[in-house]
Amino acid sequence: MRVPRRRRKVLRQRTIRSFRHFPGIFLSLLLLSLVTFLLGWSSLLSVKVIAISGTQERALIQQSISEVKPAIRVGTPLARVDVSALDRLIAKNSWIDSVEIGRSWIHGALTIHITQRIPVASYQGSDGVLRYFDASGIDFQSPLQYSNLPIIQMGSTTPQSKSSIASFIINLHQVDPVLLHSAQGFAVSTSDVITMKAAISPSRIISIRWGGSNDLSLKLTIYRRLIALQDSKKATFFDLSDPLSPITK
Repeated sequence: MRVPRRRRKVLRQRTIRSFRHFPGIFLSLLLLSLVTFLLGWSSLLSVKVIAISGTQERALIQQSISEVKPAIRVGTPLARVDVSALDRLIAKNSWIDSVEIGRSWIHGALTIHITQRIPVASYQGSDGVLRYFDASGIDFQSPLQYSNLPIIQMGSTTPQSKSSIASFIINLHQVDPVLLHSAQGFAVSTSDVITMKAAISPSRIISIRWGGSNDLSLKLTIYRRLIALQDSKKATFFDLSDPLSPITK
């Protein structure tokens, strides 16, 4: 069957237009292949340095890095670094609060910034290991040594109890750091029963039952008035769990 002349002309024009786009398509595919090679295989955009900041425990972070699969080392293409896996492995260290991981394509740097948990108190676990918890009541162990932390006798180790005592210590530090500095220890039986032993003078040690961490400002006001009374000069126990009905002994 013979194709009309006009039809042949239209087909020829379409073919020409198709070939005109071919160089652009070819160059796009070539560029995509080049970028893929540079990111995934070339040493031009590889890890040249692993920079760890925010902690002195670099050996522990390096240990977490060594556990990532595929392995991360100098020379590994930056694009092939599994950032999510690295983040999960580092975050398994309970003393780490957060991890920030970045890639500097220009300098070839894999940056890891660590934010450590800040303990507000310590206690000895049932296994005999010294443990800490932060202001949120999160329990953790740490390779670091902390001094001058209040020691808690934990009758209850629930997250609620830990959060309560942590909140209490932080608030006490803000409103009466001198009294907190005199603390020799704390005990918590439940989240509502916090007892503090304090050396308020070289020859006088007292116990203060605060109850929960609520109404601390009011309880401190009542405590200061009681401790100043002549009748309380020999008192060694102050129960402020109900600040409107305090008890001294």
